[in-house]
Amino acid sequence: MSDAARARLFFRDAEHKLTLIDTLKHSESEAHEGDLRTGGKGAVHDSGGSGQHQADPQTTTSEKHADIFAKQVTERLKSELNNDAFTELVVVADPSFLGRLRDHMDNPLQDTVRKTIDKNWAQHDERQIEKQLDNQL
Repeated sequence: MSDAARARLFFRDAEHKLTLIDTLKHSESEAHEGDLRTGGKGAVHDSGGSGQHQADPQTTTSEKHADIFAKQVTERLKSELNNDAFTELVVVADPSFLGRLRDHMDNPLQDTVRKTIDKNWAQHDERQIEKQLDNQL
């Protein structure tokens, strides 16, 4: 279950009971846009030393932080996959964050994805998630 600020990793047993494995947090994604800093809005220093310019004025700082967190989440999933922690994956995430996760998944990780659910269940408790998964799977 994931959004741009928190991801929870669960194991689901044969009886469909969830066990929380870990919670990943990205506090910068919860901050107000004006409180975030990434070196300016896409600031890139010119190699000639003549100053800096905006790399991508369409990308907000909060979007950059969401992308950073999506990469962290997928790196954790890749690590777990490499350690044989799972063979199938169900990814549930806020629709905009789900796209970011997909962008960072390599082929071996994508091959384990049984289903994606574009819903924001990040604030739901385990019982609610178990029920909703039963309805979706």
